[in-house]
Amino acid sequence: MRNAYAMAIASVVLGCKLQASTQPPEDAGAAEDGAQADSVAESKPIDDGATASADGGDVESDGGAPGDGGAVAVADGGAASDGGAASDGGEEASDGGPSSDTGPSSDTGTTDSGSTQLASKPVVATLELPRPLHAGTDAKCGKDPGVGERLKAFSLPGLEEGKSVTQGTFRGRVLVVNFWGTWCKPCLKELPEFDQIYRRYRKHGMTLLAIATDEDAAAVKDVVDKRKLGAKIAIAGEDYAGQYGSAKFPFTFVVDYKGVIQASYRGYKPECMGQLEADIRQQLQVRADAKAKHAKGG
Repeated sequence: MRNAYAMAIASVVLGCKLQASTQPPEDAGAAEDGAQADSVAESKPIDDGATASADGGDVESDGGAPGDGGAVAVADGGAASDGGAASDGGEEASDGGPSSDTGPSSDTGTTDSGSTQLASKPVVATLELPRPLHAGTDAKCGKDPGVGERLKAFSLPGLEEGKSVTQGTFRGRVLVVNFWGTWCKPCLKELPEFDQIYRRYRKHGMTLLAIATDEDAAAVKDVVDKRKLGAKIAIAGEDYAGQYGSAKFPFTFVVDYKGVIQASYRGYKPECMGQLEADIRQQLQVRADAKAKHAKGG
């Protein structure tokens, strides 16, 4: 009886020791390995991201390679090797795409250092001109000889005795130079029409200079007074007119503010009046733009 009881106790004791000696070490090892695995799992993404930032490799979470715009790693926010700084339009790791607020706009440029600057824009003046007097234009008009040449220098008598008129008198103005004579009937039809245009645009920078071939100041003044012309008048211009070799009178030049002939009209051409006015308006705009650019320091 004692032997049977002793064996039963020994069996129980030995069974507990075997369970204690085998199973717990396995559970402890698994727990310890699991802790290490969790530790590695938690640290690995940060380590990988830092490595990608350092060597310029792909960062999958950013969705872009450095060659496609440059990925910025979370670890240091630095720029990839060729993608530029984030403020210049690089991709940010926080949202995996290009920044909508920092990309270069259509009117900015990038300097060699990577910083952005405003691209230069042409200076355009706001010139409020009155409505044209003449509707319709004809591109064939205004192409007669003289276009592109500088207006030849002159010094001619004015209507007032002792007063002379030179090209320097009108420096910086858009000048319409009309060659005419009291003996020329087409001239007497055309000049009042030009004078109407002059009165419309003179405060915007245009001057009408009517150069008569006549040497008799009294005869010229009589025409000017009867037609109430506001044009600037020079006389005794036959030799000067001859320098342009025109066989037709009247003839007219539209001269820009620099003294270059931009349009030439030989003969009286009522059908070209709209084009002549358009040429004047265009040169007034060019003059206004130049003044605005100068005022801005360009």
